Amino acid sequence: MSLSSFSKSLLAAGALAVTGVAGLGTTAGSAGEFSSATVVKPKAGLSFPIGSKHAVGYFLAERGGCDLTLLVGESGDAASDAVKGGTASRFSTLVAAGRTARIDTADGPSVEFFCSTGASFLTTRVIDRVAYSPQVIR
Repeated sequence: MSLSSFSKSLLAAGALAVTGVAGLGTTAGSAGEFSSATVVKPKAGLSFPIGSKHAVGYFLAERGGCDLTLLVGESGDAASDAVKGGTASRFSTLVAAGRTARIDTADGPSVEFFCSTGASFLTTRVIDRVAYSPQVIR
């Protein structure tokens, strides 16, 4: 393994650990299955599936965090149908450094974004949500 590959692996492992710790407070009471995380630097492109949708975008290290911009549209065969009458949705938000943000979709999956301290990288991971119903005490 080259030093570069080792450094990237170490960075990804560290980002996963930081994301896991940062996400503890945001996921309490919910159940889900996480995909592997993707770590990107500012101005690098993001591209990932979210259920029946597909998202592309980027982030800039600005205003004390990760200034995230995404375009979310239909993927696969649904994209062909969408071209006939629909468009992608644009989503922009500032994820504060050291914090997380989450986008939910109608068909189940969510995407979690973690902005590193100093906004030097952004970690994304898709979460397949599992239905949760608290027991009602009568």
